[in-house]
Amino acid sequence: MRVMAITHLIIILIEVLLLRKINITNSGILLLIQANLFLFCHKPAEPIQFWMTHTPEVAKTAAVYGEIQNPYETDVEIRAVVSNGYQTVDFHETILDENTGIVRMRKLNYPIKLMVKETIHLERSGKHLMLYDKLNRSGNLKLEIEFSNGEKKIVVVEERSL
Repeated sequence: MRVMAITHLIIILIEVLLLRKINITNSGILLLIQANLFLFCHKPAEPIQFWMTHTPEVAKTAAVYGEIQNPYETDVEIRAVVSNGYQTVDFHETILDENTGIVRMRKLNYPIKLMVKETIHLERSGKHLMLYDKLNRSGNLKLEIEFSNGEKKIVVVEERSL
């Protein structure tokens, strides 16, 4: 259906621009197609997105990446992150020790400050979430973020390959 709409849009554009066939029907159809493409093809980005790689069944820990954008109009703090599949969720940051040249993982303590429109990028060799003590659960892994304004957001963690 979407391919037909785009094909029809191209045909009308050719008629209007090259053949200069402008009439009320072509204008109306062009306007409707543009409105439909905008409304149905435009997907707003979610403010919080998480993903992780596949972890073996025997693994007790996992790392989660993605981004957390402040979904509110005021500064907030992330007070806690809770998982349905792991007992503990910590914020970590990978840093390079300038003196020794060794890369270390450092735990960041809650609360995590999040300014208005700020985005925390969770990525390899940077900030990320560490999940500890895997629980015996099946199904989608969900993380619940508790903000300082009392609200909570539940996000399903997408599984991706490298």
